[in-house]
Amino acid sequence: MIRSLLSLLLLLPMLLSCVTQERVQRVELIAHAGGEIDGYVYTNSLEALQQAASRGYKFIELDLLLASDSVLVAAHSWEDFNKMTGNSHWGDSVLSSADFARQRIHGRYTPLTAPMIEEFFLENEGLYLVTDKISSPVLLSKAFPRLKERMVVEAFSYPHYEQLCDEGYYRVLYSCMAPDLSSALVKNLLFDRLFPGKRIEWLALHTSGLYYPSYKFMNKVRRFKVALFTLDNYNDVAPEQLQRAGMIYTNTIVPE
Repeated sequence: MIRSLLSLLLLLPMLLSCVTQERVQRVELIAHAGGEIDGYVYTNSLEALQQAASRGYKFIELDLLLASDSVLVAAHSWEDFNKMTGNSHWGDSVLSSADFARQRIHGRYTPLTAPMIEEFFLENEGLYLVTDKISSPVLLSKAFPRLKERMVVEAFSYPHYEQLCDEGYYRVLYSCMAPDLSSALVKNLLFDRLFPGKRIEWLALHTSGLYYPSYKFMNKVRRFKVALFTLDNYNDVAPEQLQRAGMIYTNTIVPE
């Protein structure tokens, strides 16, 4: 009896690993900010985009900013971009799309403007563009008129969420960073019949958000699908929490 219990205890980590691995194989991985390239993250570069596609990612995320000439470009922030291009003295100065495109990230990588992004995804039909930072339906529709059905958009307000759903985007994630998240969830969950609108199905949630009491409560009322960010090691999240993720943003985990 004791020997059997000891054998079971020894096998338990392996069994848990198998369960986690089976779950992980069903998760859709998102290459975060284009994915890691040569040890760099957050490059949002053409080369990172190309590498992510070659590694088998179906979903590739890019951070979007508005250049001074109203063209969308891919960068996490103006301050970060200026540092990465050796121009930290520019601070958070906003560049024109032409000046943006002339820079080189870490001295070697090519910055992406909206026309370049759309062209890449049109040439790679099996890929989906995941966006961050900007959820304005007007800006996104203008920048990527031919990609709506292959875009996953993180929405930062309920009006944006409703409009993006109406316009036929492939998937809309409600951001945990949205200022009106709590009121939107309460409205969605408790007053869905009284307030016509699009029901929130997906949340873009930071790993720490899985443990927030408010999320746990809301999730008991109705389970949400979760796009989890940013995870580079499956062991960093408890298996029962990992089970809630339908999508995972990652810099380094490569699709199998």
